[in-house]
Amino acid sequence: MPSALYTAGLAVIATLGALFPRTAVASATFVQGTAFSTGSRVPAITVTLTHAVAQGDLLVGWFAQYNAPEQVAVSDNVNGTWRRAAAGALTFDDDTGDIALYYRENSQAAPGGISITVSVSSTAYLQGTVADYSGVALAGALDQIAAGHGNETVPVDTGPTPPVDAGELVFAALVTDVSARSVTPGSSQGVRYTARAQNSSVSAFEEDITSSAAGAQHGTATISSSAAEWYAVCAVFHPYPATPPVPPSTPTGLEATSVASTRVALAWSPSSGSVAGYTVYRNGSPIGTTGPDTTIFLDWDLTPATTHTYSVDAFDLTNDHSALSAPLTVTTPAVSPEFVQGVAASPASRLTSLTLTLSEPVLAGDLLVGWFGQYNASGQVRVTDNVNGAWTRSVSTTWGGAGDIALYYRQNSAAAPSGLRITVSASASAYLQEAIADFRHVATVGALDQAVVAQGVGNYASVGPTSSVPAGELVVAAVLTGGQPRWATPGSSQMVPYLLDVQNGSD
Repeated sequence: MPSALYTAGLAVIATLGALFPRTAVASATFVQGTAFSTGSRVPAITVTLTHAVAQGDLLVGWFAQYNAPEQVAVSDNVNGTWRRAAAGALTFDDDTGDIALYYRENSQAAPGGISITVSVSSTAYLQGTVADYSGVALAGALDQIAAGHGNETVPVDTGPTPPVDAGELVFAALVTDVSARSVTPGSSQGVRYTARAQNSSVSAFEEDITSSAAGAQHGTATISSSAAEWYAVCAVFHPYPATPPVPPSTPTGLEATSVASTRVALAWSPSSGSVAGYTVYRNGSPIGTTGPDTTIFLDWDLTPATTHTYSVDAFDLTNDHSALSAPLTVTTPAVSPEFVQGVAASPASRLTSLTLTLSEPVLAGDLLVGWFGQYNASGQVRVTDNVNGAWTRSVSTTWGGAGDIALYYRQNSAAAPSGLRITVSASASAYLQEAIADFRHVATVGALDQAVVAQGVGNYASVGPTSSVPAGELVVAAVLTGGQPRWATPGSSQMVPYLLDVQNGSD
Protein backbone atom coordinates (compact mmCIF):
# COMPACT_ATOMS: atom_id res chain seq x y z
CA MET A 1 0.00 0.00 0.00
CA PRO A 2 1.17 3.59 -0.34
CA SER A 3 2.85 4.54 2.90
CA ALA A 4 2.58 8.30 3.00
CA LEU A 5 -0.31 10.66 3.58
CA TYR A 6 0.22 14.38 3.74
CA THR A 7 -2.21 16.84 5.22
CA ALA A 8 -1.03 20.38 4.66
CA GLY A 9 -2.78 23.34 6.25
CA LEU A 10 -2.54 27.11 6.26
CA ALA A 11 -3.79 28.79 9.41
CA VAL A 12 -4.12 32.59 9.41
CA ILE A 13 -4.16 31.28 12.50
CA ALA A 14 15.72 41.32 43.79
CA THR A 15 13.88 38.80 46.10
CA LEU A 16 10.69 39.08 48.12
CA GLY A 17 9.60 36.48 50.63
CA ALA A 18 7.20 35.84 53.44
CA LEU A 19 6.76 32.71 55.50
CA PHE A 20 3.15 31.68 56.10
CA PRO A 21 1.81 28.56 57.80
CA ARG A 22 -0.12 26.23 55.52
CA THR A 23 -3.84 26.33 56.27
CA ALA A 24 -6.79 24.19 55.27
CA VAL A 25 -8.66 26.99 53.51
CA ALA A 26 -9.33 26.67 49.81
CA SER A 27 -7.26 29.59 48.55
CA ALA A 28 -3.69 30.01 47.42
CA THR A 29 -1.15 31.88 49.52
CA PHE A 30 2.13 33.35 48.30
CA VAL A 31 5.02 32.07 50.42
CA GLN A 32 8.21 33.38 48.80
CA GLY A 33 9.75 34.23 45.45
CA THR A 34 12.84 35.43 43.65
CA ALA A 35 14.00 36.70 40.26
CA PHE A 36 17.39 36.49 38.59
CA SER A 37 19.48 37.24 35.50
CA THR A 38 23.05 36.11 34.87
CA GLY A 39 24.30 39.02 32.74
CA SER A 40 26.78 36.71 31.00
CA ARG A 41 26.78 33.33 29.32
CA VAL A 42 26.87 30.47 31.81
CA PRO A 43 25.90 26.77 31.73
CA ALA A 44 23.73 27.03 34.87
CA ILE A 45 22.58 29.20 37.73
CA THR A 46 21.22 28.08 41.11
CA VAL A 47 18.78 30.32 42.96
CA THR A 48 17.49 29.71 46.47
CA LEU A 49 14.13 30.01 48.17
CA THR A 50 15.41 30.50 51.70
CA HIS A 51 12.23 29.93 53.72
CA ALA A 52 10.76 26.51 54.41
CA VAL A 53 8.81 24.86 51.60
CA ALA A 54 5.85 22.87 52.96
CA GLN A 55 4.77 19.45 51.75
CA GLY A 56 2.28 19.99 48.92
CA ASP A 57 3.40 23.50 47.93
CA LEU A 58 3.41 24.61 44.29
CA LEU A 59 6.73 25.80 42.87
CA VAL A 60 6.40 27.71 39.60
CA GLY A 61 8.56 29.97 37.44
CA TRP A 62 9.03 31.65 34.06
CA PHE A 63 12.50 30.75 32.79
CA ALA A 64 14.53 31.91 29.81
CA GLN A 65 17.78 31.06 28.08
CA TYR A 66 19.10 33.19 25.27
CA ASN A 67 21.26 32.00 22.38
CA ALA A 68 21.51 28.24 22.92
CA PRO A 69 19.74 25.88 20.46
CA GLU A 70 17.84 23.89 23.10
CA GLN A 71 15.24 24.04 25.81
CA VAL A 72 16.09 25.51 29.19
CA ALA A 73 16.10 22.86 31.95
CA VAL A 74 14.83 23.34 35.51
CA SER A 75 15.25 21.15 38.60
CA ASP A 76 15.62 21.49 42.36
CA ASN A 77 17.60 19.70 45.06
CA VAL A 78 14.52 18.13 46.71
CA ASN A 79 12.04 17.20 43.98
CA GLY A 80 14.29 16.79 40.97
CA THR A 81 13.15 17.77 37.47
CA TRP A 82 10.28 20.24 37.07
CA ARG A 83 7.46 19.86 34.57
CA ARG A 84 7.46 22.03 31.46
CA ALA A 85 4.05 23.41 30.54
CA ALA A 86 2.83 21.88 27.29
CA ALA A 87 1.79 25.30 25.95
CA GLY A 88 3.05 28.86 26.21
CA ALA A 89 6.73 28.48 25.29
CA LEU A 90 8.28 31.40 23.38
CA THR A 91 11.60 32.30 21.82
CA PHE A 92 13.36 35.62 21.68
CA ASP A 93 12.62 37.91 18.74
CA ASP A 94 15.54 36.65 16.67
CA ASP A 95 14.15 33.09 16.80
CA THR A 96 16.76 31.90 19.30
CA GLY A 97 16.69 30.74 22.87
CA ASP A 98 13.79 29.39 24.87
CA ILE A 99 11.29 30.90 27.34
CA ALA A 100 8.90 28.58 29.15
CA LEU A 101 6.79 28.01 32.24
CA TYR A 102 8.03 25.23 34.50
CA TYR A 103 6.36 24.08 37.68
CA ARG A 104 6.45 21.44 40.38
CA GLU A 105 3.12 20.67 42.01
CA ASN A 106 2.86 18.81 45.34
CA SER A 107 6.44 19.59 46.39
CA GLN A 108 8.16 17.53 49.03
CA ALA A 109 8.84 19.34 52.29
CA ALA A 110 12.07 21.35 52.45
CA PRO A 111 12.40 22.83 55.97
CA GLY A 112 15.70 24.50 55.16
CA GLY A 113 14.53 26.03 51.88
CA ILE A 114 15.12 24.80 48.36
CA SER A 115 17.68 25.40 45.60
CA ILE A 116 16.48 25.61 41.99
CA THR A 117 18.96 25.05 39.15
CA VAL A 118 18.32 26.51 35.72
CA SER A 119 20.63 25.17 33.03
CA VAL A 120 21.50 24.45 29.41
CA SER A 121 23.94 21.87 28.05
CA SER A 122 26.19 24.57 26.57
CA THR A 123 26.19 28.18 27.78
CA ALA A 124 23.56 30.90 27.53
CA TYR A 125 22.22 34.04 29.18
CA LEU A 126 19.82 32.81 31.86
CA GLN A 127 17.03 34.73 33.55
CA GLY A 128 13.67 34.17 35.16
CA THR A 129 11.47 34.15 38.22
CA VAL A 130 10.44 31.56 40.83
CA ALA A 131 7.54 31.52 43.30
CA ASP A 132 6.29 29.20 46.05
CA TYR A 133 2.58 28.91 46.91
CA SER A 134 0.59 26.96 49.46
CA GLY A 135 -3.10 26.09 49.16
CA VAL A 136 -2.85 24.90 45.55
CA ALA A 137 -4.16 21.62 44.13
CA LEU A 138 -1.76 18.71 44.56
CA ALA A 139 -2.36 17.20 41.11
CA GLY A 140 -3.69 18.58 37.84
CA ALA A 141 -3.00 22.03 39.26
CA LEU A 142 -2.35 23.92 36.02
CA ASP A 143 -5.68 25.04 34.60
CA GLN A 144 -4.95 27.49 31.76
CA ILE A 145 -2.03 29.41 30.29
CA ALA A 146 -1.45 32.34 27.94
CA ALA A 147 1.79 33.94 26.82
CA GLY A 148 2.70 36.94 24.70
CA HIS A 149 5.53 39.06 23.37
CA GLY A 150 5.84 42.75 22.59
CA ASN A 151 8.42 44.73 20.64
CA GLU A 152 9.32 47.96 22.43
CA THR A 153 5.75 48.44 23.65
CA VAL A 154 5.22 49.70 27.18
CA PRO A 155 1.87 48.03 28.06
CA VAL A 156 2.34 44.31 28.74
CA ASP A 157 -0.57 41.98 27.96
CA THR A 158 -0.28 38.24 27.41
CA GLY A 159 -3.69 38.02 25.82
CA PRO A 160 -6.52 36.03 27.41
CA THR A 161 -6.53 32.55 28.82
CA PRO A 162 -9.68 30.52 28.30
CA PRO A 163 -12.25 31.36 31.02
CA VAL A 164 -11.56 30.03 34.53
CA ASP A 165 -13.53 29.82 37.77
CA ALA A 166 -13.41 32.40 40.53
CA GLY A 167 -10.93 31.75 43.33
CA GLU A 168 -8.03 30.41 41.28
CA LEU A 169 -4.36 31.41 41.54
CA VAL A 170 -3.16 33.62 38.67
CA PHE A 171 0.63 33.70 38.30
CA ALA A 172 2.06 36.24 35.84
CA ALA A 173 5.68 36.95 35.00
CA LEU A 174 7.80 38.64 32.37
CA VAL A 175 11.38 38.79 31.18
CA THR A 176 12.87 41.54 29.00
CA ASP A 177 15.86 41.74 26.69
CA VAL A 178 17.09 44.97 28.33
CA SER A 179 16.17 46.62 31.59
CA ALA A 180 12.49 47.49 31.92
CA ARG A 181 13.63 50.25 34.35
CA SER A 182 10.50 49.76 36.44
CA VAL A 183 7.41 47.55 36.36
CA THR A 184 3.96 48.48 37.63
CA PRO A 185 1.60 45.55 38.29
CA GLY A 186 -1.52 45.35 36.16
CA SER A 187 -4.92 43.76 36.71
CA SER A 188 -7.12 40.98 35.38
CA GLN A 189 -10.92 40.94 35.43
CA GLY A 190 -10.82 44.01 37.66
CA VAL A 191 -8.53 42.41 40.26
CA ARG A 192 -5.14 44.04 40.81
CA TYR A 193 -1.96 42.00 40.66
CA THR A 194 0.47 42.09 43.59
CA ALA A 195 4.18 42.42 42.77
CA ARG A 196 6.18 39.53 44.24
CA ALA A 197 9.76 39.65 42.95
CA GLN A 198 12.07 41.34 40.47
CA ASN A 199 15.80 41.20 39.87
CA SER A 200 18.09 44.18 40.38
CA SER A 201 18.37 44.97 36.66
CA VAL A 202 14.57 44.83 36.29
CA SER A 203 14.68 42.29 33.47
CA ALA A 204 12.67 39.62 35.33
CA PHE A 205 9.48 40.26 37.29
CA GLU A 206 6.61 38.27 38.77
CA GLU A 207 3.18 39.14 40.19
CA ASP A 208 0.06 37.25 41.18
CA ILE A 209 -3.63 37.27 42.02
CA THR A 210 -4.25 34.65 44.70
CA SER A 211 -8.02 34.53 44.19
CA SER A 212 -9.22 35.28 40.67
CA ALA A 213 -12.49 36.69 39.47
CA ALA A 214 -14.28 34.33 37.09
CA GLY A 215 -13.49 34.68 33.40
CA ALA A 216 -10.53 34.85 31.03
CA GLN A 217 -7.33 36.06 32.69
CA HIS A 218 -4.69 38.41 31.27
CA GLY A 219 -1.12 38.87 32.45
CA THR A 220 -0.75 42.67 32.42
CA ALA A 221 1.78 45.20 33.64
CA THR A 222 3.34 48.49 32.61
CA ILE A 223 7.07 48.89 32.08
CA SER A 224 8.72 52.29 31.98
CA SER A 225 11.22 51.49 29.22
CA SER A 226 9.96 51.80 25.65
CA ALA A 227 13.19 50.14 24.42
CA ALA A 228 12.61 46.78 26.10
CA GLU A 229 11.15 43.76 24.35
CA TRP A 230 9.02 41.78 26.81
CA TYR A 231 8.00 38.12 26.96
CA ALA A 232 5.21 37.41 29.43
CA VAL A 233 3.13 34.54 30.77
CA CYS A 234 -0.17 34.20 32.62
CA ALA A 235 -0.75 30.79 34.23
CA VAL A 236 -3.85 29.88 36.24
CA PHE A 237 -3.77 27.15 38.89
CA HIS A 238 -6.58 25.37 40.72
CA PRO A 239 -6.74 25.93 44.49
CA TYR A 240 -6.85 22.98 46.88
CA PRO A 241 -10.50 21.85 47.04
CA ALA A 242 -12.56 23.31 49.86
CA THR A 243 -14.64 20.15 50.07
CA PRO A 244 -13.60 16.54 49.43
CA PRO A 245 -13.88 15.70 45.70
CA VAL A 246 -15.88 12.76 44.37
CA PRO A 247 -13.39 9.91 43.84
CA PRO A 248 -12.75 9.29 40.13
CA SER A 249 -13.89 5.98 38.68
CA THR A 250 -11.49 3.57 37.01
CA PRO A 251 -10.89 4.34 33.30
CA THR A 252 -12.19 1.70 30.89
CA GLY A 253 -11.77 0.84 27.24
CA LEU A 254 -8.00 1.32 27.01
CA GLU A 255 -6.90 0.65 23.41
CA ALA A 256 -4.05 1.35 21.02
CA THR A 257 -5.28 3.57 18.21
CA SER A 258 -1.94 3.51 16.38
CA VAL A 259 1.20 1.38 16.75
CA ALA A 260 4.45 2.32 14.99
CA SER A 261 8.04 1.21 15.51
CA THR A 262 8.79 4.02 17.96
CA ARG A 263 5.31 5.31 18.91
CA VAL A 264 2.14 3.96 20.48
CA ALA A 265 -1.05 6.03 20.60
CA LEU A 266 -3.52 5.18 23.36
CA ALA A 267 -7.16 6.09 23.98
CA TRP A 268 -9.66 5.26 26.73
CA SER A 269 -13.16 6.12 27.92
CA PRO A 270 -13.45 9.01 30.40
CA SER A 271 -13.91 8.41 34.12
CA SER A 272 -16.73 9.79 36.23
CA GLY A 273 -16.24 11.74 39.44
CA SER A 274 -14.01 14.75 40.15
CA VAL A 275 -11.40 14.05 37.49
CA ALA A 276 -8.43 16.43 37.39
CA GLY A 277 -6.47 14.31 34.92
CA TYR A 278 -5.15 10.88 33.98
CA THR A 279 -1.81 9.17 34.54
CA VAL A 280 -0.48 6.76 31.91
CA TYR A 281 1.79 3.88 32.95
CA ARG A 282 4.14 1.77 30.86
CA ASN A 283 5.35 -1.47 32.39
CA GLY A 284 4.19 -0.26 35.79
CA SER A 285 5.94 3.13 35.77
CA PRO A 286 4.22 6.49 35.12
CA ILE A 287 5.24 8.05 31.80
CA GLY A 288 2.94 11.06 31.56
CA THR A 289 -0.34 12.71 32.40
CA THR A 290 -3.20 14.31 30.50
CA GLY A 291 -5.79 16.89 31.46
CA PRO A 292 -9.30 16.01 32.60
CA ASP A 293 -10.77 16.37 29.09
CA THR A 294 -8.03 14.48 27.25
CA THR A 295 -8.37 10.73 26.92
CA ILE A 296 -5.67 10.15 24.30
CA PHE A 297 -1.92 9.88 24.82
CA LEU A 298 1.16 9.37 22.63
CA ASP A 299 4.14 7.35 23.89
CA TRP A 300 6.62 8.51 21.30
CA ASP A 301 10.19 7.39 22.14
CA LEU A 302 10.08 3.61 22.03
CA THR A 303 12.45 0.97 20.69
CA PRO A 304 11.31 -0.98 17.62
CA ALA A 305 10.22 -4.60 18.09
CA THR A 306 9.60 -4.33 21.84
CA THR A 307 6.60 -5.31 23.97
CA HIS A 308 5.06 -3.00 26.56
CA THR A 309 2.12 -3.17 28.93
CA TYR A 310 0.07 0.00 29.45
CA SER A 311 -2.51 1.05 32.00
CA VAL A 312 -4.13 4.34 33.02
CA ASP A 313 -5.74 5.77 36.14
CA ALA A 314 -7.69 8.94 36.96
CA PHE A 315 -6.80 11.39 39.74
CA ASP A 316 -8.42 14.36 41.47
CA LEU A 317 -7.05 17.68 42.69
CA THR A 318 -6.04 16.16 46.04
CA ASN A 319 -3.90 13.58 44.19
CA ASP A 320 -6.14 10.65 45.04
CA HIS A 321 -6.00 8.09 42.23
CA SER A 322 -8.51 5.57 40.99
CA ALA A 323 -7.65 1.92 40.49
CA LEU A 324 -5.66 1.11 37.38
CA SER A 325 -7.47 0.25 34.19
CA ALA A 326 -7.24 -3.22 32.72
CA PRO A 327 -3.76 -3.62 31.20
CA LEU A 328 -3.08 -3.44 27.47
CA THR A 329 -0.06 -5.18 25.93
CA VAL A 330 1.39 -3.78 22.70
CA THR A 331 4.32 -4.90 20.55
CA THR A 332 5.94 -2.31 18.29
CA PRO A 333 6.87 -3.39 14.74
CA ALA A 334 10.48 -3.55 13.67
CA VAL A 335 9.98 -0.98 10.90
CA SER A 336 7.44 1.75 10.13
CA PRO A 337 7.64 5.31 8.75
CA GLU A 338 9.63 7.49 11.13
CA PHE A 339 10.72 11.11 11.43
CA VAL A 340 14.47 11.65 11.06
CA GLN A 341 15.07 15.40 11.09
CA GLY A 342 13.50 18.71 10.16
CA VAL A 343 13.98 22.44 9.90
CA ALA A 344 11.72 25.49 9.70
CA ALA A 345 12.29 29.18 9.03
CA SER A 346 10.45 32.44 8.47
CA PRO A 347 12.87 35.33 7.83
CA ALA A 348 11.53 38.76 8.69
CA SER A 349 12.92 40.38 5.53
CA ARG A 350 12.17 39.92 1.83
CA LEU A 351 14.47 37.51 -0.03
CA THR A 352 14.61 36.01 -3.51
CA SER A 353 15.84 32.69 -2.12
CA LEU A 354 16.66 30.95 1.15
CA THR A 355 18.75 27.83 1.73
CA LEU A 356 18.12 25.58 4.74
CA THR A 357 20.17 22.58 5.81
CA LEU A 358 19.25 19.11 7.00
CA SER A 359 22.50 18.40 8.80
CA GLU A 360 22.08 14.68 9.57
CA PRO A 361 22.70 12.02 6.90
CA VAL A 362 19.86 11.40 4.47
CA LEU A 363 19.64 7.75 3.42
CA ALA A 364 18.80 6.50 -0.06
CA GLY A 365 15.02 6.08 -0.26
CA ASP A 366 14.15 8.74 2.35
CA LEU A 367 11.14 10.96 1.80
CA LEU A 368 11.72 14.72 1.88
CA VAL A 369 8.58 16.83 2.29
CA GLY A 370 7.73 20.41 3.17
CA TRP A 371 5.10 23.14 3.26
CA PHE A 372 6.46 26.26 1.55
CA GLY A 373 5.18 29.80 1.23
CA GLN A 374 6.11 33.01 -0.53
CA TYR A 375 4.24 36.25 0.02
CA ASN A 376 4.18 39.32 -2.20
CA ALA A 377 5.71 37.96 -5.38
CA SER A 378 3.99 36.68 -8.50
CA GLY A 379 4.31 33.08 -9.60
CA GLN A 380 4.97 29.88 -7.72
CA VAL A 381 7.42 29.23 -4.92
CA ARG A 382 10.13 26.79 -6.10
CA VAL A 383 12.00 24.09 -4.16
CA THR A 384 15.20 22.22 -5.02
CA ASP A 385 18.02 20.52 -3.14
CA ASN A 386 21.70 20.06 -3.90
CA VAL A 387 21.47 16.26 -4.33
CA ASN A 388 18.10 15.47 -5.93
CA GLY A 389 17.36 18.68 -7.82
CA ALA A 390 13.79 19.93 -8.20
CA TRP A 391 11.04 18.64 -5.88
CA THR A 392 7.52 17.57 -6.89
CA ARG A 393 4.73 20.08 -6.35
CA SER A 394 1.36 18.96 -4.95
CA VAL A 395 -1.58 20.83 -3.41
CA SER A 396 -1.39 24.61 -3.05
CA THR A 397 -3.21 27.74 -1.95
CA THR A 398 -2.48 31.47 -1.62
CA TRP A 399 -2.34 34.19 1.02
CA GLY A 400 -5.87 35.39 0.36
CA GLY A 401 -5.16 35.62 -3.36
CA ALA A 402 -1.55 36.81 -3.10
CA GLY A 403 1.67 34.84 -3.16
CA ASP A 404 1.84 31.06 -3.19
CA ILE A 405 1.80 28.26 -0.61
CA ALA A 406 2.42 24.69 -1.70
CA LEU A 407 3.29 21.17 -0.63
CA TYR A 408 6.51 19.95 -2.23
CA TYR A 409 8.11 16.55 -1.75
CA ARG A 410 10.91 14.35 -3.03
CA GLN A 411 10.28 10.63 -2.71
CA ASN A 412 13.11 8.09 -2.93
CA SER A 413 15.86 10.60 -2.19
CA ALA A 414 19.40 9.87 -3.21
CA ALA A 415 21.80 9.29 -0.32
CA ALA A 416 23.36 12.39 1.21
CA PRO A 417 25.81 11.23 3.92
CA SER A 418 26.70 14.83 4.83
CA GLY A 419 23.13 16.12 4.83
CA LEU A 420 21.16 18.17 2.35
CA ARG A 421 20.77 21.83 1.43
CA ILE A 422 17.24 22.80 0.35
CA THR A 423 16.77 26.07 -1.54
CA VAL A 424 13.42 27.84 -1.59
CA SER A 425 13.05 30.63 -4.15
CA ALA A 426 10.55 33.05 -5.64
CA SER A 427 10.38 34.98 -8.90
CA ALA A 428 11.13 38.22 -7.06
CA SER A 429 11.94 39.40 -3.56
CA ALA A 430 9.33 37.92 -1.19
CA TYR A 431 8.69 36.83 2.38
CA LEU A 432 9.61 33.14 2.43
CA GLN A 433 8.37 30.53 4.94
CA GLU A 434 9.02 26.82 5.10
CA ALA A 435 8.76 23.72 7.27
CA ILE A 436 10.75 20.72 6.00
CA ALA A 437 11.04 17.12 7.22
CA ASP A 438 12.96 13.97 6.36
CA PHE A 439 11.16 10.63 6.87
CA ARG A 440 12.43 7.07 6.60
CA HIS A 441 10.72 3.77 5.66
CA VAL A 442 8.20 5.40 3.32
CA ALA A 443 7.21 4.07 -0.12
CA THR A 444 9.77 5.03 -2.76
CA VAL A 445 7.23 5.10 -5.62
CA GLY A 446 3.71 6.53 -5.50
CA ALA A 447 4.23 7.63 -1.89
CA LEU A 448 1.65 10.41 -1.80
CA ASP A 449 -1.78 8.97 -1.05
CA GLN A 450 -4.00 11.96 -0.18
CA ALA A 451 -3.46 15.69 0.35
CA VAL A 452 -5.82 18.49 1.34
CA VAL A 453 -5.32 22.14 2.17
CA ALA A 454 -7.29 24.76 4.11
CA GLN A 455 -6.95 28.26 5.45
CA GLY A 456 -8.62 30.25 8.18
CA VAL A 457 -8.40 32.86 10.92
CA GLY A 458 -8.16 32.18 14.63
CA ASN A 459 -6.27 30.01 17.06
CA TYR A 460 -7.46 26.59 15.90
CA ALA A 461 -6.14 25.10 12.66
CA SER A 462 -8.08 22.29 11.02
CA VAL A 463 -7.77 20.82 7.55
CA GLY A 464 -9.52 17.93 5.90
CA PRO A 465 -10.91 15.44 5.97
CA THR A 466 -8.96 13.50 3.40
CA SER A 467 -10.51 10.56 1.68
CA SER A 468 -10.40 7.42 3.83
CA VAL A 469 -6.97 5.78 4.09
CA PRO A 470 -5.73 2.45 5.51
CA ALA A 471 -4.22 2.18 8.97
CA GLY A 472 -0.45 2.50 9.27
CA GLU A 473 0.13 5.40 6.89
CA LEU A 474 2.33 8.42 7.60
CA VAL A 475 0.35 11.63 8.22
CA VAL A 476 2.24 14.91 7.87
CA ALA A 477 0.49 18.17 8.81
CA ALA A 478 1.97 21.65 8.58
CA VAL A 479 0.86 25.21 9.27
CA LEU A 480 2.10 28.60 8.05
CA THR A 481 0.73 31.77 9.62
CA GLY A 482 0.53 35.40 8.64
CA GLY A 483 1.68 36.55 12.07
CA GLN A 484 3.25 35.18 15.22
CA PRO A 485 0.78 32.81 16.95
CA ARG A 486 3.02 32.75 20.06
CA TRP A 487 3.10 28.96 20.26
CA ALA A 488 1.69 25.86 18.62
CA THR A 489 0.13 22.85 20.35
CA PRO A 490 -0.21 19.68 18.26
CA GLY A 491 -3.68 18.33 17.61
CA SER A 492 -4.87 14.82 16.75
CA SER A 493 -6.52 12.83 13.96
CA GLN A 494 -8.69 9.73 14.41
CA MET A 495 -7.80 9.70 18.13
CA VAL A 496 -4.07 9.63 17.36
CA PRO A 497 -2.13 12.62 18.73
CA TYR A 498 0.23 14.46 16.41
CA LEU A 499 3.85 14.82 17.51
CA LEU A 500 5.44 18.22 16.94
CA ASP A 501 8.48 17.53 14.76
CA VAL A 502 9.74 21.01 13.90
CA GLN A 503 8.83 24.69 14.17
CA ASN A 504 10.65 27.95 13.74
CA GLY A 505 11.17 30.19 16.75
CA SER A 506 8.31 32.51 15.90
CA ASP A 507 6.06 29.56 14.93
